[in-house]
Amino acid sequence: MGQELSQLNDLRREIDTIDDTLHDLLIRRAEISRAIAKVKQPEAGEDGGSLAYAMRPAREAAILRRLLARHRGDLPPQVIVRIWREIIAASLRAQSTFELHVLAGTDFFDLARAYFGSLAPIRTYARPSLVVHACAENLNSIGLLSLPEFEEPGATWWAQLAPAGQPGPRVIAKLPFVVDGEDAPSAYAIGAIEQAPSGDDTTLLLLEIASGMSRTKLRSFIKDAGLDATLTATGRTSDKKVPDEILLAVKGFIAPGDERLKALMEIAGGTVARVAPIGGFANPVSLHASDRSQ
Repeated sequence: MGQELSQLNDLRREIDTIDDTLHDLLIRRAEISRAIAKVKQPEAGEDGGSLAYAMRPAREAAILRRLLARHRGDLPPQVIVRIWREIIAASLRAQSTFELHVLAGTDFFDLARAYFGSLAPIRTYARPSLVVHACAENLNSIGLLSLPEFEEPGATWWAQLAPAGQPGPRVIAKLPFVVDGEDAPSAYAIGAIEQAPSGDDTTLLLLEIASGMSRTKLRSFIKDAGLDATLTATGRTSDKKVPDEILLAVKGFIAPGDERLKALMEIAGGTVARVAPIGGFANPVSLHASDRSQ
């Protein structure tokens, strides 16, 4: 019994040492984050600077993928992601001030806290358009909105997003970042941040096409332009003079000047009036064995 107690005390002391080391490293990480903020935004004061300079969704995804790839042992991968998302969120708050805007009546509070940290203030809104408007009014804001339904009559929130290179919110992430196969809520995060490649991405395109145009024909045009894409949602109106709106999810990172976007419009011969990247996201990591084997 005495030997077991001595061994237990030794293990507890080792835990205490590890905790102190982790704490020291977290303090040092926060100091480096503050130094990074001063390098990126030398004019930023104590209240923080621009979210567009501070937040880097592609780099954050790369950090989490690297950690998950090297992870081993009994600690669940979801816990690793939750811990590091909290650390990343704290670092972000050291570099900028931001608030979250969430659609009321959804289960997005847990998603928001898990990804953007437990200290981020959250406001709720009755309609998706109000979330987009709030993010457009304050560019240091992030909104969470439901994934679009395929057929959406009338106004669509995703058609209100800002194209790449223009001020305003666009899609910056898909939540949750780790998918474990459970039937959990999913959301798009929007903010005034430009998409950057993470190595495994999806780009969202807004298309305006001739009213009533065949979706089969549109898919043919998209394929001929060299885009590996899926029609994610459509917005129709009863007015045949008003173009239909299409939300297209394209495999990979597509820059605004990508030649395939120009090719799509040329192939369509005027039936596609507009093609605009409206953000995108680093693809979530799946913990499903079947997904990882594909």
